[in-house]
Amino acid sequence: MPADNGAGPELDLDEVDAFAEAAHAGQERASGEPYIAHPRGVRAILQEEYPAPVDDETLAIALLHDVLEDCDVHPTILLERYGRGVQEGVTLLSWSLKALGIEREPRIYWAGIRRGPRAVRLVKAADRMHNLRDTVLNRDARMRSKYLEETPRELLPILREAGEGWFVERIEELLAELGEIGAD
Repeated sequence: MPADNGAGPELDLDEVDAFAEAAHAGQERASGEPYIAHPRGVRAILQEEYPAPVDDETLAIALLHDVLEDCDVHPTILLERYGRGVQEGVTLLSWSLKALGIEREPRIYWAGIRRGPRAVRLVKAADRMHNLRDTVLNRDARMRSKYLEETPRELLPILREAGEGWFVERIEELLAELGEIGAD
């Protein structure tokens, strides 16, 4: 009998997507589009743009990365449905756990991104890339300021340490574009 590696059940990404869509039902992005477009966009970056293959667990984490923070989903639901790896990855990517009323200090959050599994860094990088693209497109001044300050200070050093040059290059390009918008 194989050892329990915490991987959990085999992942059906269509089912994961449907769960994420149901969890985010009624939520919208600042642009007015349904919120599920964001997790799907993060998954698409990893699946279609990132130059190396990405496993289903990482893609599931991408689809679910905001459900603990923005929805009334308890971490044990993710554990039961998708296994320990997905649940822990989504938990590390969550600034808060809405169902538990827990808020994370920034230093704790970023330490978790740094020390967590590679999947967490990949999803965080794709998440930031997708959010930066939206911010450039929608010219959201509040998010522009946050991302221009936080990304070089917190995320880029983590990605450099992890050898994720592909993400570093693209995020730096988006930050430069975002900086130019502010100069208009």
